[in-house]
Amino acid sequence: MLPVVEQSLSNLFIYLEVRQRVVLCCFTLLAIINAYTMRLCLDFSLNRIVLECDDVRAPKNLSGWRTDPAQQVNQPAFQSDRRLKAGKAQRNADSGRAIWGISRPLLDSLTKSAPAQKTSQETITCAELWSRETQSMVVVSFYVGYILTHVPGGRLSEQYGGKWVLGVSILTSAVLTLLTPAVVRQGGPYFLMGLRLLVGLCEGPCFPAVCALLSQWVPEEERGLLATCVLSGGEIGITLMQLVTGLVMAEQDWPVAFYLVGSGAMLWFLGFTLVCYSKPDSCPFIQDDERAYIKSHISNDLLVSSNREIAVGEAPAGEENARHAGATEEPAAPWRSMLTSGPVWALISASFQHNWSSQNLPRELQTVLDEVRTKGSNVWDEVCATVTVAAPHIGTWLASLSTGSLSDLLIAQRILSRTQTRRLMSWLVFLCGSMYMLQMEANGARIWSVLAMGAYYAGIKLLPLDMSPNFAGTVMGISGGLGAIPSLLMPYAQYLQVEPKLVGSLRATLWIIGASYISGDVQAFNQPLPQPGPQ
Repeated sequence: MLPVVEQSLSNLFIYLEVRQRVVLCCFTLLAIINAYTMRLCLDFSLNRIVLECDDVRAPKNLSGWRTDPAQQVNQPAFQSDRRLKAGKAQRNADSGRAIWGISRPLLDSLTKSAPAQKTSQETITCAELWSRETQSMVVVSFYVGYILTHVPGGRLSEQYGGKWVLGVSILTSAVLTLLTPAVVRQGGPYFLMGLRLLVGLCEGPCFPAVCALLSQWVPEEERGLLATCVLSGGEIGITLMQLVTGLVMAEQDWPVAFYLVGSGAMLWFLGFTLVCYSKPDSCPFIQDDERAYIKSHISNDLLVSSNREIAVGEAPAGEENARHAGATEEPAAPWRSMLTSGPVWALISASFQHNWSSQNLPRELQTVLDEVRTKGSNVWDEVCATVTVAAPHIGTWLASLSTGSLSDLLIAQRILSRTQTRRLMSWLVFLCGSMYMLQMEANGARIWSVLAMGAYYAGIKLLPLDMSPNFAGTVMGISGGLGAIPSLLMPYAQYLQVEPKLVGSLRATLWIIGASYISGDVQAFNQPLPQPGPQ
C-alpha cells in the first residue's frame, strides 16, 4: 500500500476512534453477505432464465455441446435403452411381441424415424433444453465444488492467513458471477453447469477463512456477539437476494441480479484488501492498546505462528508475547485426532441438520410471488409479498445478536460454562424447531423458526472457534463441507418427503446427537503436533 494512503487511513481511524477488530468484523460480515448472494443468485433467477428460453430457441440441427445432450435424452431410442439397462424391461427375440404396451413394429418405426424427426423440426424446445433434471443439475453443480474446497481453504487460511484466501475466494466468485448471463445465453445449461462448479470451488473457502480470521481478532469475551454477527450474515444475504429478484428485476432483465451482486463483491474486495489484515501484528492501523487487549483476551490456547504477512507490521516481542511467537514453522494439522473426535462429529451432525432445513429458500419466494400474480396483483402486492418472505431472515439475524450477547453474559458471569452455554443454545434450536413443525399451519408459527435459527448461530456455528482456535478454519472446513451434503440431495428431496415420519425421526435423531455431545471446550487436538527435528 502507498505510504500516503496508509497514513490517510490511519488518521481516519484514529479520528473516528474505530476499533480495528470491529472493522474486520464488518468486512467479514459483508463477505458472508456477498457469498450468499452469489450462491443464491442463480437459484432465485432460474425460473426467469427458463422463461426467456421460451422466446429464444436453439436450431435443432445445430450440433454441439449445447443441444446434443438435450436432443439425445429426449429420443425414443435413448429412453428405451435406459429402461433396458436399468433392468426395467427385457428384449424379446419375438419381433412381433409388444413391449411396454407398444407393438414391436410401431416401436421400430419410432426409433428408426428419430433421426429424421430431428432434422424435420427447426427448433429444440425449451422443455428439452431446460428439463427439470437439467435445472436440478445446474443448481447441484455449485455444491459439488463448494464441498471440495472447504477443507483446503481452511488449511490454507491457517498457513498463509485468512485475508488473501477470503479475498481471492470472493473476487474469483464475483468475476464468474458477472460472466454468468453471457454463459447462459451463449453456451446453454451445460456450460452453465461447468461455470457453477467453478463458482462453488471458488466460494468453498469462504467460511473457513472467516473462522481463521475471527480466531485471531475476536476476544473470547466478545465472541458470542461479534462472531455470531458475522457468521449469521447469510440471513442478510438471503434477504437482499429476495429483494433483488422480487423487486428489482423485471421478467426480461434477470441478468441485472448477477451484475449487481458481482459488482458489489468486487467493490468489497478493494476495501477489504486496503484495510484488513490476517492478524493484529500485521495491521498498520491498529493502536497499541487495542493490540495488547486482543492478545490478552484471545484464547490462551491460540498459537500465533509466523506467517507470510507478518513482515507488514511489527513482530511480537517480549515475555508477555512469548506464547504468540513460540513457533517458527506452521503446525501440522492433527487429522487423525480431528476425524476421531466425538465433538467434531456432533458438530457435523448439527451442521448437516441445519443445511437440511435450508433447502426451500428459492422455492418459497417463487411460490408466494406466483400466488400473488395468479390473483391479478400489482407492484405493491408483489412488494408486500417479498417483504413478508424476507422479514423472517432479518428477524433471525437480530435474534442471533440477542442470543450471542446472552451467551457472552452467561459465560462472563460464570452462570454457565462455555460448553453448557453452547448446549443450551443447541437445545433451544431443537425445541423451537419442534414447536415450529407442530404449529406450522398456525398464525405466528414462524416466530419459532426465527428463534431456532438465532440460537443456532450463537451455539453450533461458534464451535470451531471454541474447540480449536489454532485449527478453527480446518474444523469449520470439515463440518461445513460434510454438513453441505444435503444440498447435493436437493433433487431427491421430494422423494424423501414421501415418508415424513421416518424423515422427521431421522432429523430429530441427528439434532439430539449434536445437542448432547457438542463441546465448547478446547480440544486436545488443538495443540500442534511436534515437528520432526533435523536428522
